[in-house]
Amino acid sequence: MGAFALPPPRSSLRWLLGACLAAMALVGCGGGNTYSVDEGKISQRFLPAERTVDHHPDSVKALTIAAADGKIQFEVERDFESLTEKWSASFQNIGTGPSIRDRTYATFWSLELSLMSLQPERGVLSLREEQARDVLDERRKEYAETIHIDVYWFVGRGRDGIITGPSARTELHVGGNTYRPVQSDHGPLREAFVAGGETALYRRNSLYFSRRVEGTDILADASGMKLRVRRTGGGGRQEFAWRWGEGNTARGLKKGVRDDAAGRSSRR
Repeated sequence: MGAFALPPPRSSLRWLLGACLAAMALVGCGGGNTYSVDEGKISQRFLPAERTVDHHPDSVKALTIAAADGKIQFEVERDFESLTEKWSASFQNIGTGPSIRDRTYATFWSLELSLMSLQPERGVLSLREEQARDVLDERRKEYAETIHIDVYWFVGRGRDGIITGPSARTELHVGGNTYRPVQSDHGPLREAFVAGGETALYRRNSLYFSRRVEGTDILADASGMKLRVRRTGGGGRQEFAWRWGEGNTARGLKKGVRDDAAGRSSRR
């Protein structure tokens, strides 16, 4: 696997601070808004073990980037939580070992999700247009080099929810090839509100895979991918999968869709 410079991980603490700062002006950190995410709510929804999306992750179908009054604007088809759910999958148990069923899910950071996250992370919509476009370009470059998947592992009391470490194994399967993460990170245990006014503990595990291996984009001709996880002492394996359909490959994107992936711009 070719070496490259990875961006600093988007840690849970950095994410929480960014989300709170972005939300405070509107409703306060505890409220909901376009750019907030309730992990407990997502974990309770029916998430398929194979998430199927009708377009390639390089396409920003749900996001248009416009410019007005010296700043950029996001025109979105859905809020950030709905977009996060769109690119999230539950898991299926594979191989031998005990089966588990819980709220655990994984989110694949598609281009539209990665760009939209710049508002809660860095307040990109409040920056001058030129500065904001530099930030967007930086994120596009990171995205082109890195496949980023976050696994939100829900656990009972006394468990740590960490999926990496000695004897653990995480693998990304794309087109018959297997890749190991070049970097991994995890945040602290957090509480999420779930049904009945109860809380559940979860840990966000961030996995980074090189998208370019020996000079080749591994998603160029792919129509899907699978993440397999075997935790330390976990016995069985869990598989999360994403599919975006035959013909919807990075190489096969039409020019108009590639323009979208660059973040199409319109001036009012």
